Amino acid sequence: MTPIEKQILDTWFINHRTNLMLIKHLTVDALLLTTSPRGGGTVGHQLAHMYNVRYWKLERFNKALIADLTTIRATDLKTLSLLRDCHTLTASLVAEMLQSGIENNGRVKGFKRGVVPLLGYFIHHEAHHRGNILLTLKRCEFKLPNELKYGIWEWNKL
Repeated sequence: MTPIEKQILDTWFINHRTNLMLIKHLTVDALLLTTSPRGGGTVGHQLAHMYNVRYWKLERFNKALIADLTTIRATDLKTLSLLRDCHTLTASLVAEMLQSGIENNGRVKGFKRGVVPLLGYFIHHEAHHRGNILLTLKRCEFKLPNELKYGIWEWNKL
């Protein structure tokens, strides 16, 4: 593997560890927090949605990879362990998809722009939801530890 190929996979896993850091600092009650007057978009729902998007991209790439998985429905109970496990499992599967794109001259089935834009898509999408989650937590007066507030920016340590 070339240094740039390794950087692509390392970058994906840094993004994943950032998600895990967020989940690690949540409580069961925090999963239910929302700023929506209608009650939608809870922290748990957003984390489940992040997993579901991974699932749907993996499904387009290779259905066999997600044969033992299912999406998390809006009505499903979201727990910290469920969300952590779903994110961890799909992080490895997304890495397989990225590795396949690297080995296939940048081409990835189900994503016509290629492997680097796919990595960008995933990070862009997940950072958007992490930002929404952090804003929700702040607005709902959830005590954010400094490790979470500042640690997500310490990429050399993640």
